[in-house]
Amino acid sequence: MERANDIEGSLVDQPGRLTTTFDNWSSLPPEVQELILAFLPLDQLFQVGLICKNFLNVTKRRSFHQARARLRPRECCLSPLVFYAERDTWHLRGFDYENRVWRKLPPFKSPIPALDPDEFNNFLVAGDKGLFCMNVGKASEGEKLYVYNPLSGEAFELPALELSRHPVVISLRVTLAKKNDDMVASSFVVIVIGGVGIGTGSLSRKTDVYDSVKGRWEAGEDVPGAEFSLNDYQTGVYCERSGLLLCVGFMVDGRKGILAFDVEKRKWREDWICPFHDPVGDNAVMVHFAIAQLVECSGMIYLFSEQMVKTTVTHCIDRLELDSGSEGFTWTRVLTRDIQRNWGLRVYPEMQGNWALLVYQEYTCVPVGEDRLCIFNTIEKSGVVFDVTGNEGVASEPFGMVHPPDLGDGVMLRSLNPVGYAFEAGFARVIVEVEEGRAECLQLGHEQAEQQSINLGDCSHGILRVFLHMLSSAYRKSI
Repeated sequence: MERANDIEGSLVDQPGRLTTTFDNWSSLPPEVQELILAFLPLDQLFQVGLICKNFLNVTKRRSFHQARARLRPRECCLSPLVFYAERDTWHLRGFDYENRVWRKLPPFKSPIPALDPDEFNNFLVAGDKGLFCMNVGKASEGEKLYVYNPLSGEAFELPALELSRHPVVISLRVTLAKKNDDMVASSFVVIVIGGVGIGTGSLSRKTDVYDSVKGRWEAGEDVPGAEFSLNDYQTGVYCERSGLLLCVGFMVDGRKGILAFDVEKRKWREDWICPFHDPVGDNAVMVHFAIAQLVECSGMIYLFSEQMVKTTVTHCIDRLELDSGSEGFTWTRVLTRDIQRNWGLRVYPEMQGNWALLVYQEYTCVPVGEDRLCIFNTIEKSGVVFDVTGNEGVASEPFGMVHPPDLGDGVMLRSLNPVGYAFEAGFARVIVEVEEGRAECLQLGHEQAEQQSINLGDCSHGILRVFLHMLSSAYRKSI
């Protein structure tokens, strides 16, 4: 930082040198180049390479990612997410609810393969703390699992599963552990469960856990109950307090409910029965759960469901509190909303008789801020936001709206996986492959990042201000 300040002072004190020096970008030290570009807004950062190849090369450096992460440990929180294809490339837009704007992230790049929209039906994408874990293997081939940072473009391919299959559940959890004053060692755990397709009944109960620290897959306990107890694509919800991964499926008694996997012990809670919420308590009334999806918001766990009783279709949101009540859990209904529409489930014809999974979900539920959930229509790409702090259990007034993004010529991708999480985009997490099959994930310390952000801001009035003005002018001319 002293060197940057020295350069700033010498150039600002000698304005006659500005034009000569700034015309030659390569004459600046690399750390100054990175510092200058690190101050660009996120949307301009990914377009600055269109102005100059030298700018593009700077943004590809890992040292630049580090400089940007010091300045902004977290770029934005995006939810809901919309995946789409454009020119055979996989793209992603996410809604920044804080600023009420859709943001476009960089297109996914190699080694993430070119996208076939028809194959995306079966792709499963989990996310946590700036990283995605995705299965991009074709249905006709084996699974292919990557951990990927969409901002930095860094990717790590996980080793092949011992029992190859396309998992029905993929969960990603990123954890932090202090390493030294400058860096934080960040490890990740990937949990894959079950399998789909004809002849995979014996694999539908399998559970495997990959720990980046150990660098290998470890077998967990089989899912209790019958084959295909988990028959919905999902990422599950991790309960930090109890160390459980919660999934929606068929319990050992045959009813639909919540299954719990102890991540540390690698075992399922076989004696834990948690059926869905039944506020009526009338066993004679048949309730069909067309959609049942777990979602975490502000540290609380919710179940979003689309229920059909006779001809009435209802959207419900129930809050699940563990370690309470006589049965070890309690349900509280926070929202009920009758909807008028045709039975809108999309069943893919090629899946009938070939796959054990059932339907494409037209609606999903995602967190969009403190104690707020959005019921998102994945067909219309719009949503309604509700406050879920109450216990009224009846239809409430919408808190806000999420309007559709403009995808241009992009082709909307349909997936059996309801993306029910918020994605915290950022450069802070760096994936480093230390040896074949094993990766280390690093992150800048939060305290240091905040302090350096203040220091960097102090020098932004001189060299940075001039350069950013030049870059903005060049950017405006380029478009």
